[in-house]
Amino acid sequence: KVFTLETDDIIGQYIIFCHVFDAQTKKYGRTREAVLETLRICRDRNVLKDYLKKREKEVINIMIELFNQEYAVQAYGNAREKKGIKRGEKNIIRLFSKLHELGKNEDTEKALKDPKYLEKLLKDYGVAEG
Repeated sequence: KVFTLETDDIIGQYIIFCHVFDAQTKKYGRTREAVLETLRICRDRNVLKDYLKKREKEVINIMIELFNQEYAVQAYGNAREKKGIKRGEKNIIRLFSKLHELGKNEDTEKALKDPKYLEKLLKDYGVAEG
């Protein structure tokens, strides 16, 4: 069976809803305005009209909650990434200081050019912070 986007097909209506929603979030960002505009457009086009009429507040609340969850995940992920970068920088500084104390300048030069060698030295010298 060939799949078509027909408005009497619930899956087709949902796909149309998603396309409208994507367009509105591009226009308004992940905001309440994007959600409300999506619902208005879909009602005007008879897309999920009965469902949205019965459960409009629920749909709005769910979509806003999804925005909030996505924002929290992005913010937490960014914070973790920055923390990891800082930890990595500290580990490299500790390693290079140790190599300098030991007079192993060749190892430092090689580590600057070869990430795998750098990882090996971090493990070998045990300077990696958890």
